[in-house]
Amino acid sequence: MKILPYKTGDEHAILNLFERSFGKKLSIEYWNWRFANHPSGIRMIMLMWDGDTLVGHYAVSPAKLVIHQQEILTALSMTTMTDPAYSGRGIFTQLANALYEEQNSTNGLSAVWGYPNNNSHYGFIKNLNWVNLEQVPTFTIDASHIETIHSAVSVSHEFAHAERFVYKQSPVRMKLDTAYLKWRYELNPQNKYVVFEREYDGLISYAVAKLFDSFSSPGQTEVDILEWQVPADEHIQSEFLSAIKVHFAQANVLRFNMWLPLHDKRHIQLEKLGFRNHAPITYFGIRLLDSRLEALLDARNWQHSLGYSDIY
Repeated sequence: MKILPYKTGDEHAILNLFERSFGKKLSIEYWNWRFANHPSGIRMIMLMWDGDTLVGHYAVSPAKLVIHQQEILTALSMTTMTDPAYSGRGIFTQLANALYEEQNSTNGLSAVWGYPNNNSHYGFIKNLNWVNLEQVPTFTIDASHIETIHSAVSVSHEFAHAERFVYKQSPVRMKLDTAYLKWRYELNPQNKYVVFEREYDGLISYAVAKLFDSFSSPGQTEVDILEWQVPADEHIQSEFLSAIKVHFAQANVLRFNMWLPLHDKRHIQLEKLGFRNHAPITYFGIRLLDSRLEALLDARNWQHSLGYSDIY
């Protein structure tokens, strides 16, 4: 068997392996959006071949971070899969180490981080020298607890002004420029997102939300808030929550969900408004490829959002 980086045309074998691994299909439209058309122009995919048969795959997604005002290239750990007939041979570990080494050498990749699920978490920690940073609870409020107030927050469908405001209190955050946000939300072929925004003192505050059918309460819906680029001001946050609730008023919404670290000063304000930590709880970890970036190992430095993950 041999390990090779992705080359154009391999996507057909990748989609076939996905179906063998998970028992369902992955569309070429979604694959092209997620991997081929990433705004960075970088593809980070490593493959294991047994002759002409693809038996293993590991991909990470380029993610530019801003750390103490300096931009660095990192990656979000994503799709791991092994042909069921080849399980137990350490294929994932071999692919991951090969991918990390290659991307560090060719593109200066500084770290790989992400949100391993219950099936993959053990392998990341045991075999790949990942470090657990924290567990991220879902920060939730019942829809009935959101007060409807007058709000000047409007619905938008583009991110033309997104770079005019990014919540910058955390030392480590994603670089949320217009190109990234358009790709992540406007061009997503699978989900429909709604952008809410308002200008305050010359700065644009915005939130991104998605409606989905509730997994726990059939017949009801929930709203995930993927981006919360809103100041640490209780009234402004109330305005945004009210606008989101009004927009989805006909959808029988049960609750609203987001990720927000406990150390974020907005957390206590949203607690006052009725948010509570709730399941599901998600692992958050990292593998440093540049030992100088020790600040990434402190969970208190990070800003999280549901939008950081590829699940939501």
